[in-house]
Amino acid sequence: MSKGVVLVVDDEPPIRDILSFYLKRAEYQVLVAENGVRGLEEMAKLAPDLIISDLRMPEMSGDEFCRRVKGEPATRDIYFMLVSALDGSMSKIGGLNIGADDMISKPFHAQEVMAKVDSAFRLIAMQKEIKRQNTELTFFQERVNGEMELAARLQMGLLPALPGAAPGIRYTHRYLPADGIGGDIYAITPLPDGSTALMIADVSGHGVTAALISAMVKTSFESHVRVSLDPLAWAVGMNQDLARNTLAEQFATAFLAHLKPASGKMEYVVAGHPAPFRIQGGSAGGARRPEQLEGKGFMLGIDADLPFSAQVSPLNAGDRLVLFTDGLVEVEREDRTYLGEEGLMDFCSNLPGDAEAAAQQLIDQVRAFNGPSSFGDDVTMVVVDRVD
Repeated sequence: MSKGVVLVVDDEPPIRDILSFYLKRAEYQVLVAENGVRGLEEMAKLAPDLIISDLRMPEMSGDEFCRRVKGEPATRDIYFMLVSALDGSMSKIGGLNIGADDMISKPFHAQEVMAKVDSAFRLIAMQKEIKRQNTELTFFQERVNGEMELAARLQMGLLPALPGAAPGIRYTHRYLPADGIGGDIYAITPLPDGSTALMIADVSGHGVTAALISAMVKTSFESHVRVSLDPLAWAVGMNQDLARNTLAEQFATAFLAHLKPASGKMEYVVAGHPAPFRIQGGSAGGARRPEQLEGKGFMLGIDADLPFSAQVSPLNAGDRLVLFTDGLVEVEREDRTYLGEEGLMDFCSNLPGDAEAAAQQLIDQVRAFNGPSSFGDDVTMVVVDRVD
């Protein structure tokens, strides 16, 4: 089996013959040509791995031949050795400057040439392996990107349709995953009695794993909502589901709420998540004083037996809730100024009445605070307006 293809280009037959002899004896396949023009014709028949070309030849010299080979994308990676009778380092520099990979001085020893050829083929083998691995890596990356895009579309399909409405409320959201797909999720589920179940959650980590767990969180939430109207029962059940079906280092923070427009109340559980802001009369817009709901609590999924507690807050007609994940507030400027929940609360103190406009204004303000940097974490924000 041939070790590779070598094209020998020289206008002197004895040079072609001696190089061909040694190359064939070393088990290389050999092509020969008397000048650059003929060399290009031979290359059209069979692409060589390596070219050994004299510098001075009629019709097309070696330097022009080298420029032609190195100037074409299809042939520029062929290893090219120029053979020159010119002495001195300047000759070698000149040959390398036109694109040759190596220079051989005349008169040469055949053993020296063969040593250079063997060395060149070791490099050629490494280059081919690198190209092969790069091709596989590119294919793999394209496949991963395609699957990530599909997963991102599927994850977007888990979010409620916008603009959204349920009995007594209107809502919108901004969902900005850090890696195209993330661990944030929220759900708004109308209930048979005219009330609404609400959840926003943030799964630890990023990427596909976090997205899978966020889908699990949503499924668990909807499952428990179907059998109970008690957000405390939702929290206990969801915690048990996550603790039993995820790894020890995986967890989720969540805010779970039962909105009761008929009574003007909201019962909720804070499970390690930033508590939302309530803005009295906020759906009318203008300057308002937000208040952060009380409650902290454990994260979901750490231990199946963790306790949780429920809180109650008024939610009257015209009130607004701003729910968010920590990616929205854990931003800081280049001067290390930290936004935090207090900074976001300041932004919420004067919002438009329209929920869409309010959500966009908040995102724009946080982005402006963050300066040129992009969000380093998944960002989800939900604006819920209580209507008549």
